[in-house]
Amino acid sequence: MENTFRFIDEHSELYLNFLCRICAFEAKAEDKQTIDEMIGCIAEFAEAEGFQTNRTAMKNCGDFLSIDLNPGAEKGCVFLAHTDTVHEKGAFGSQAVTRLCDRIIAPGAIDCKGGIAIALLTMKTLQQHGYTKHLRLLLTSDEEVSNTLGGQEEFDYFARNCAGFPCAINCETSEKDEVVVSRKGILKYRLDISGIGGHSGIHYFECKNAVAEAAHKIVALENKSRPDGITYSCNIIQGGILSNIIPDNCSVTVDIRVPRNADMTTAAATLRQVAETNFIAGTSTAVTLIGKRPPMEKNPQTMHLFDQLLSVCKRYGLGSLTPVESGGGSDSCYTQGNGIISICGMGGCGGFCHTNKEYILIDSIPLRAKILTAFLKNEE
Repeated sequence: MENTFRFIDEHSELYLNFLCRICAFEAKAEDKQTIDEMIGCIAEFAEAEGFQTNRTAMKNCGDFLSIDLNPGAEKGCVFLAHTDTVHEKGAFGSQAVTRLCDRIIAPGAIDCKGGIAIALLTMKTLQQHGYTKHLRLLLTSDEEVSNTLGGQEEFDYFARNCAGFPCAINCETSEKDEVVVSRKGILKYRLDISGIGGHSGIHYFECKNAVAEAAHKIVALENKSRPDGITYSCNIIQGGILSNIIPDNCSVTVDIRVPRNADMTTAAATLRQVAETNFIAGTSTAVTLIGKRPPMEKNPQTMHLFDQLLSVCKRYGLGSLTPVESGGGSDSCYTQGNGIISICGMGGCGGFCHTNKEYILIDSIPLRAKILTAFLKNEE
């Protein structure tokens, strides 16, 4: 394995430059034009490295891209990553990408563009060292909005492109030495509350304050959150126009996290029960489901895959790995839902995810590539 690891070290700079290049594309999921430009850049790089690419046009989000090594051969592993970020353009200043001696600070550096570089470096290394199985990297573009833009077309994409692969490794972000073995599922709802508006001084008692009703519902939902169970997070509130006008409408967006598939039904029922309760008589509430992503539950197959990765680390002196359970969602729920043994968080290590300080540690890129390469070589 010494020659293989040396290859990774010698080619890391190329992939670090590639990472900086794609991080310069600042794009949230809704910015289809920029993501499409980025997909073109990634496809050009992958093809120059000797991989086959297949671009899938999407209507409401950036195009998807699959990158293949040894297509048609016995299936080895499917890697996952995504191209969208949570950041507005300009969030990192006039220069989106800053490279320091030990880190790269940029939008999506660890979530999840660093994972793209790691997966491709792994595939390139295996290509150059006689690996014969089929590897595939799938890139989607609306992971940060719980796949609400791709919809059923996206779910079908996962089922079609992951079929037959024995395992899936998601190159999502992780903390140092951590690997994600389970993730919570997500339900996102919008509550649209209607009341009766009017002058706050003259008509106070005749009015029905929609914002006040929303406040009651927010407290009721938040109080149902449990540290080891379902959480209800009311994160966006829109209502009212002037301080002297009682608002006749208000909307609340609720982010619900569930640890188990069985909790999805419970959480939805709880949300609707609170929505249907009128704390202020004369108000009414409409409920709209915005997005839904099932959990990735920890199971014996996932833990066996983790044990194999940990064994590789110990055998080749690549440090250690710690299994963690995350409250965040990811595309791993879809591979696991399609019966593929899945593990997540095998991308780059860094910090300040989802902030304008987001960074990836440079030395985590070759390290994670070595772990994945050694794992796949040993599985061949």
